[in-house]
Amino acid sequence: MTALLPEVAGLGLAVAFTSPGSVVTMIVLLSMSAGLRRGIAFIVGWLLALLVLALLMVFVLHGQDFSSKHTTPSRAFSAVELVLGGVLLVGSWRVYRRPREKKERVASPPKWLDRVDRTHWLLGVAVGALMLSYTLSLAAVAEILKADVSTIKGVSAVLVFALASIVTIAAPVAVVVVAPERSAQVLESWKAWLLVHSRSIALIALMVVGAFLIFRGAHDLAA
Repeated sequence: MTALLPEVAGLGLAVAFTSPGSVVTMIVLLSMSAGLRRGIAFIVGWLLALLVLALLMVFVLHGQDFSSKHTTPSRAFSAVELVLGGVLLVGSWRVYRRPREKKERVASPPKWLDRVDRTHWLLGVAVGALMLSYTLSLAAVAEILKADVSTIKGVSAVLVFALASIVTIAAPVAVVVVAPERSAQVLESWKAWLLVHSRSIALIALMVVGAFLIFRGAHDLAA
């Protein structure tokens, strides 16, 4: 358990920092009508998606033998980690090799967000659930299962992962709550910076995480 918590916290932070698009989406939601409600709904949707994965882990996979790296379930999840790491590395490398679009097209939020402003604020729940990084979340589930800890400790690990994963999307909400007068200016500057640098941030982080997952999966399979 001592090693598990730092690992899932690291994966949670990886989710947070490989999702600059989610931060931009959050900032745009906060600028809309009922913006604070939309932002909170976004976080709730994100956490509900993680809750579904946690319930899958606790109830569907409960009773599987993860007590050793040599058991079939444990080796299966090591293989999953290996595949997920490969997907992240190959995907990020292909995006890196792709020519950059024109600056004016890059420096703008997704067009579909324009239509969200005309919808009920509760739609933010669905947006948050859809924007969660399921690849890294599944990797965290695999790590928790392979640790073969009790249900309580497993839930604690999920909570650590969840809290770490929302660090970046919760920051804009905190700005709105703490400094509402200055929030529009601050968040606009954040959005402008992210729209320029989000591609590089996400690619570097995904490559590092992908390499880590490949190493962990290969190491456990070879053990």
